[in-house]
Amino acid sequence: MVIDTETHIMYFARNSRTNTHSSRVNHLTWHEHDADLLVQEMNVAGVDRAFLISYDAEDTRWSAEHLGFAMEDFAGGRKYTLQGVRQFPDRFYWFNTLKSPARYDVCSQVDRDLADGAVGFKLFPAYVGATLTDDAWLTVLKHIAQKRAHLLISLETLRPPESHSLAQYVEQIHAVASSVANLSLALLHAGCVDPLTEDGRLIAQLCAAHPNMYLSTAMPGAIWDDGVEYPFRRLLSRVERLCTTVGPERLMWATDWPWFGDCFVYKQGIDCFRNHASFLTPDLMRGFLGGNAERFVGRFASAEQPSQESLRMKGT
Repeated sequence: MVIDTETHIMYFARNSRTNTHSSRVNHLTWHEHDADLLVQEMNVAGVDRAFLISYDAEDTRWSAEHLGFAMEDFAGGRKYTLQGVRQFPDRFYWFNTLKSPARYDVCSQVDRDLADGAVGFKLFPAYVGATLTDDAWLTVLKHIAQKRAHLLISLETLRPPESHSLAQYVEQIHAVASSVANLSLALLHAGCVDPLTEDGRLIAQLCAAHPNMYLSTAMPGAIWDDGVEYPFRRLLSRVERLCTTVGPERLMWATDWPWFGDCFVYKQGIDCFRNHASFLTPDLMRGFLGGNAERFVGRFASAEQPSQESLRMKGT
């Protein structure tokens, strides 16, 4: 089983028609990337399943506005992604993005998403101004754990003092992982810390303290500095470093499709590892490309999840 642990579908993002600083070279700025296109890319690349993560313009507003975009420059979200999940129920694990409990009844939203087939949730702590150890957030995270769902955290676009710092969020995640029983947790972009730098030790220490924590490895450190130079040696070097500091059994392959459409075609996103990651033995490669993700998703698989047949019926 080969599993991509970070993908998205959308009508468009960072609209190039109304933003001269947004390039049409990256097709997502003007061209729809739907579930059918993603599944075709997966078929060509030999990918069986993907974590399909939904968010809307409100969810990503924090980052968009810092980059000079507005909410109108993103089109996609829960309804759109769920339509794709129901179209291909055997190809996707659906994760929806959490909103702020200061504005929404998030536990009710969690229950609604699980009833509609979600297996877990994504959280951008900085985007929603979250302090994870606050009572409101602990209530949400405990509810997710009680439902035996999964949590993906992305520490993107931290801007202290407007947001907590990296060290503060690492401390909060440690506190939550220590206190919330059975929380199934993975950090996207390898914790958004460059493993080639000294700060990489923060994520390594966090993972060492929590043996069931996983790292999804699209754009490790939230950095892409390979340009279009396949086989993406800097990407490979970061994943190799993570194998040393965190352990290959904790790492899950990911592409963040379609965000890097101007840097690589989808198949290159996996072939760079299949053909060039000499630091992974065949067994470790199988784990990295899917076995570890199967273990992550399966460890707390919820008995409350609807069957694939019921999802198909909902989609009719």
